Amino acid sequence: MKLYQTNRILVRIRRLKWLWWSLIIFVVLGYYGYKAYRFIDREFLVAKELPCYDVGPRPDDDTLRVAVIGDSWAECHMTLGCDSLIVQYGRKLTQKPIKCIIRGMNGAKSKDVYHYMFRSQTQEYSWMHDICTQPLLEEHPDYCVVMVGINDTWKKRPVSYYAGNYRLIIRLLLANHIRPVVMEIPDFEMGEWLDKYKKHQRRTYRFYSYFTGVVEDDITPFRNGLHDMLKTTGLVDSVLYIPANHWLPRNHHYSNSIYQDDHVHLNYQGYHILDSCIVSEIVNDYQKRGKSR
Repeated sequence: MKLYQTNRILVRIRRLKWLWWSLIIFVVLGYYGYKAYRFIDREFLVAKELPCYDVGPRPDDDTLRVAVIGDSWAECHMTLGCDSLIVQYGRKLTQKPIKCIIRGMNGAKSKDVYHYMFRSQTQEYSWMHDICTQPLLEEHPDYCVVMVGINDTWKKRPVSYYAGNYRLIIRLLLANHIRPVVMEIPDFEMGEWLDKYKKHQRRTYRFYSYFTGVVEDDITPFRNGLHDMLKTTGLVDSVLYIPANHWLPRNHHYSNSIYQDDHVHLNYQGYHILDSCIVSEIVNDYQKRGKSR
């Protein structure tokens, strides 16, 4: 009898042991599943649209205001001392006073650039105050040049990620009566850029490409995806769209006359070419819209 009771107790212990192990495994799987979901949501899914804020009335003056936001292409305007070029070229094309305000962040993806437009997304960390672009928008620029997409491309984010986040950026600008200047992703040497990173990082991004369908050294799907998004959402007439071939010299082959040695970023002379095109397009658009109003 005692042996029978002992066996029953041992069986119960074994069952409880398996129950506890099952519970532990369930908790561990749940934890890592949640972490995986958060990672996928953060890195590969379009941002959730945040409530728009009101930048207030436009200043009652004759100044043409231009803001530039985005990734390192925006940031390099400042680091290379090119932030005055837009004003310089603008004065040659119009008698209006011109003010240009620029803020960019090296490595920023389209989702980052959208979140940087909100204080609520950047106030948690003090260092992010310097990259928050909401203060730029609160100066109520007439135009906002958006430079983004290179990091989406070489980090193998989906085309839908890029186009979807760009759409949110445009919607926020339009809600505040700021005309978006949509810059097509420029030419850059993706393969050479990837080679600068450690082997495991390159493998990670190439692993991502199997799931996102982003082919190395091909930015055409991103360009097409952005243009298709503008057409299907009806936003194409609400933005000033500047294709890359409007300013990039033909057969440039990443020449050192306009590119830095990394063949990704422009040098000072390259920004002269880019900014002269941006200003020309903005002034022409501003004058046409002024006549139609």
